[in-house]
Amino acid sequence: MFRYCFLAGALALACPSAHSAVASIYTDLHGKACKTIEFDPQTRISTRRCVGVGGYSLLVHEANAQTSIDIITPDRTVLPLEYWEVVTPGLAHVGRKAEWRVTVRNGKLVPQALLVRLNTGHEQLLGPRVAPGAIITAARIAPDGACVVYQGDAATRSADDKARAAAVDPRRKCLGVFSEQ
Repeated sequence: MFRYCFLAGALALACPSAHSAVASIYTDLHGKACKTIEFDPQTRISTRRCVGVGGYSLLVHEANAQTSIDIITPDRTVLPLEYWEVVTPGLAHVGRKAEWRVTVRNGKLVPQALLVRLNTGHEQLLGPRVAPGAIITAARIAPDGACVVYQGDAATRSADDKARAAAVDPRRKCLGVFSEQ
């Protein structure tokens, strides 16, 4: 918590305007920062709530070796990202960390984007947006909702930079539902 308050204070001092500079805060998607809230031992379907930033949190869903994330806003609005329908219909699991792109407004951290890596399996259903390996996703977070605006190969040197740029590019449209070809 101290780390977030320090970052918010530092950003506010460095950029006192209404819209300050964008910074990254990383949160865990596994381990102690997450709490399992649903688990069915027969189907192995689970949901865990993970700590986020600025009053936001994440729900990580895992079902049939597929995964997706919902963003939960401070007012408890659920913003589903639907990775299994938008990014990859096959086997995947989330990486260790989520990268929140944040600004400070009125002294509070405000998430602008969420970057998450997905590790895809070798038994993957291949398609126009999917290849075995690692995928990086970028979801834009706006007052009226959130959606995935980018997915790319996480193995390239510029993967993080491309995802960060895509997340703030207003010309980027939400990715549609994955369609097999």
